[in-house]
This record gives sequence, C-alpha cells and structure tokens, in this order.
Amino acid sequence: MDQHFLSNYLDASEHEIPLDLPTVFGRESETYLEVGFGSGEFLVQKAIDNSAKDFLGVELSVISTEKLLKSLKRELVENVRVLLTDASFCLNNVIPKDSLSGVYMNFPCPWPKKRHSNRRLNDLNFVLKIGRVLKKGGFFQLYSDSKEFISEMSSSVDLTGLFDSDTVEINPTAGVGTRYERKWLAMQMEIFRLICRRNSKAVNCEEDVVNLSHLWVKNIDKSRLDRVAGRSFSSDEMFVKFMGVYRKLDNEVFLIETLSVDRGYSQRFYISLSKREEVWLIQLDSQAKPFRTRAVKFAVRTLSRILGDESRA
Repeated sequence: MDQHFLSNYLDASEHEIPLDLPTVFGRESETYLEVGFGSGEFLVQKAIDNSAKDFLGVELSVISTEKLLKSLKRELVENVRVLLTDASFCLNNVIPKDSLSGVYMNFPCPWPKKRHSNRRLNDLNFVLKIGRVLKKGGFFQLYSDSKEFISEMSSSVDLTGLFDSDTVEINPTAGVGTRYERKWLAMQMEIFRLICRRNSKAVNCEEDVVNLSHLWVKNIDKSRLDRVAGRSFSSDEMFVKFMGVYRKLDNEVFLIETLSVDRGYSQRFYISLSKREEVWLIQLDSQAKPFRTRAVKFAVRTLSRILGDESRA
C-alpha cells in the first residue's frame, strides 16, 4: 500500500486492544463505525459533514482501503481512522464495549447462494457483536437491496434482545448517496432500510485476544523440526498449521511459518526458536504482528510440546 496516504490508517496490531478511542483520535467525541465501506463515498461525506464527530471504517479489501485513504488525504479529512481487518474480529476485540454511537452497513454483499451462507454478515453472532460495541441508545442502520438479507437481519436483531423494536422501510427518502444506490434507484429497484437502537441489556461476547508471553524450553530435539512442517492441530474452535521451517545460516535461529484460525479469523505469522546458552526461547518473531489470539497462543504452546519440555512461561 502506498505509504504516502497512510495518515488515516490505523494498524490495530500496533496498539493495545481494545483500542482507547480518545487516544486514537486525540479527543473525546461521539464515534461511529461503517462496516465494509467499499469505495468510501459514504464515510468521506459523513466525516466532512460532521467534523465534530469521529468515524471508523473497517474493510477487508486492500484496494477499497487504499481508495478510501487516498480520498481522505485529498479531502484533508482528519476525523476518520481506517482498519484493514475482519469486521467480526474487530467488533469482538478491537473496538471497546459500549463505545459507539452508531454502526452503519451500506449494501453488504448478501451472498444469496446457500454454499456462501457462512459469509453473510446478518447472523445472530454478528449482531451480538454489533450490540457489544454500541452505547445504550446507539443505533444500527442497514441499507440493502436484498429483501431476504434484510429479513434475516431483522430476525437476528430481534433474537438478540439487545435492541428496541427494529423498523424496516422500503425506498426510504433519506439515502446513503453512493453511486451504487443511485444506479439501483435509476433501475427503479427497491431499497430497504433497517434501523434499531441499543437498549440497556448486557451482552457477553467471549473475546479472542489473550495474554501471551514467550516460553523457555529445555532439551530441544532439532530432528523433530523436520517433521513440523505441514502438521496441523485443532482444539475447540482453534486451528493451527505449521506451514514451513526456515533456519538462519549464521546461528541457531529457526523461523516456523504458522497459520492460525480462531472461529474463522485467520492469521499468518512466524514463531522464532533461538538458543540462549543452555535453553531455547520460543516466541513470536519480532517482525510478526498478529493479534495475540487464543489460537496464536495455542500455536506457541503446541510447538513447545512437539520440540521439548516447556520450563517457564
């Protein structure tokens, strides 16, 4: 990604999470989130029209993220921070509980085919995570061109018990002002709007991020390293696979390329194995910046069990 446009980019892996939003924005203000900002038109205009408020945008597409960052730079917008990460993970771990005044979703992909149903952002667990980050009285607003998607989202909202009764409008007078919306309206197709407000009911979502320290291991059997690559392990909702093993030529330092998955959220990183006098140190490589999730911790501990006797955490 072009470094010239990164002033609004927020790398959450470089911060303690959940984030401290006043520190992130340098002020105390109402904060809003757009999940899946696409081209970024809506978020840019919202921020320009509401300079006293702060906005977060979360997106998985690098192309969309770079496009938004360029727009923010061009328009000199300072009250937006952009996160390039999984929205579900972000809602559950990165954004603080009870911190947002509103959450927007504008025309998310409805993934209509049955085989893609697990990608839809309208199930009960996802709505619970939206409820987690909203303040009492904060709103959740969804625009969609899919009646089925809206209906499923409305059902999920009702099932959580975290929101006052939701309202669904057909062809609302207040739109989001994006090119996609204008194109859809020009075709005289229906648009649906769902809005609801957070009540005072408490919500509990198990966070994925845990404390993680290094491990000291005695009596490493280096011959076992040859058998590490390609092995996979699972426990509960965690999955780990060691993708490859690499050795530095000048000393006894090994890097183990690792894939971890927590409840569908995947990360790739390196675990470092280095000899320190009579013991070996196992830790995340200093260049790797994965979120310290339960699966990442599971990977480090699993590696220590394979190679030797863990002596101190």
